[in-house]
Parts: sequence; C-alpha cells; structure tokens
Amino acid sequence: MTSVLMIMTNNHRLGNTNVPSGAWAEEIAAPLEVFDRAGFSVTLASPQGGPVPIDPMSLLDVYRSPVVDAFLASPQRRTDLDHTVRVAELDATSFDALFIVGGFGVMWDLVGDATVLAEVARAAEAGLPIAAVCHGPAVLANVRVGAESLMRGRRATGFSNAEEEAVSNGAVYPATVENALRSAGADYTADGGIFGPSVVVDGKILTGQNPASSAALADALVEVLV
Repeated sequence: MTSVLMIMTNNHRLGNTNVPSGAWAEEIAAPLEVFDRAGFSVTLASPQGGPVPIDPMSLLDVYRSPVVDAFLASPQRRTDLDHTVRVAELDATSFDALFIVGGFGVMWDLVGDATVLAEVARAAEAGLPIAAVCHGPAVLANVRVGAESLMRGRRATGFSNAEEEAVSNGAVYPATVENALRSAGADYTADGGIFGPSVVVDGKILTGQNPASSAALADALVEVLV
C-alpha cells in the first residue's frame, strides 16, 4: 500500500502574541480525503508528537468546506490528530511520499526544526515526492541537500505576501513564505492571486499556494505516485 507521511505544526499561537493559531483545517482534511480515496496509508506526524492544534480561524464559516465538516464530525480523525507521531521517531525514507501541511503555526516550529528539516532532506536525497501547501513551502525553503538549497532553481508557490497582507499576519513572521522561497533561490509564482488555487509541480517537488490548493495538490501527488 502506498504510504504518505503528513507533517504538521504543534504551534498554537502566532509568535509572541496571544493570537491562537495552528494547522489549517482544510489543509489537513482535503488531502486526507484525497489520499483515502486513492487507498493510501497516511501517518500523521509533528515535531513534538501528540495534539496538533487547528487554527480557529480556519473553522469560521467563510473558510469551512463540506470536507472540513466531515473531518470534524469523525471521531477517528480527531483522535488521530490528537495522537500524532513525533517526527524523530520516524524514518521519512520508509514512506513513499511526504506532505507538509501549512497553517500559520508552521512559521514558528516546522521551519526551524532540525529534525524535520533533516528528514525532509533525507527524503529528497532518496528521490521521494515531497508536497507542501500554503505555509508548508517555507519549510522546503530551509532544507539543504548537501551544500545546496533544495529549492534553488525550482519553480514553486506558497502563501503570497499579498495574501499575508490580506489577513494582516505577515508583519509578525520572522520571514514570509514568499520571501523565504525567493531567498532560497526558487522561481516563485502566485498564479492563484488572492486565495485562489494554484499548484506548481517541479519534478518531485510539489507546492500549493494556499488552503484552496489543498485538494488539487494532493491530487497532483497521487498522480505522481500511481
């Protein structure tokens, strides 16, 4: 059975503020639905293991979809999210692909977590497909394979500066997704505009711009794997 490792944030607030944050619900629920449909085995992981917080903003009616509603209504899904595996306890190369979930919380743990970055680098060196959505591509921007940035010269997308301005979060980040990718040498695009879907596939590196890109990115990963 094809196996996918989904890596998510444990961070529950925006930096040093008291604003609650976490993983974005659509970016968990939509890929899981796609992978289930494809018959894939999925393991949920995070830097610390245990509970992954869902950003309350992603549960507002304006952002919720039927897929998110189904996810929230599933006791098994919620149990799985409360009992994620520590990334340090896993071997990323034992999976067939990686999928890095976004959400604002990513910017304070995944992007600088040495174990996460090392496992993503090992997966890249092994030739595994690696997908990242929304704020997830900021993790890829910090991955190095040998002496080189993983993203140098690659086409990629991720949550844009314009989208950060639209939600008024960019100012609190150490670096935005767009700036991080550009600094890593990526050929960054944001063809989805503000909150529209966009997926970029460059070999085994697949990126999605924002939550609206979650299902399409998962579909693209399925196409690479089957």
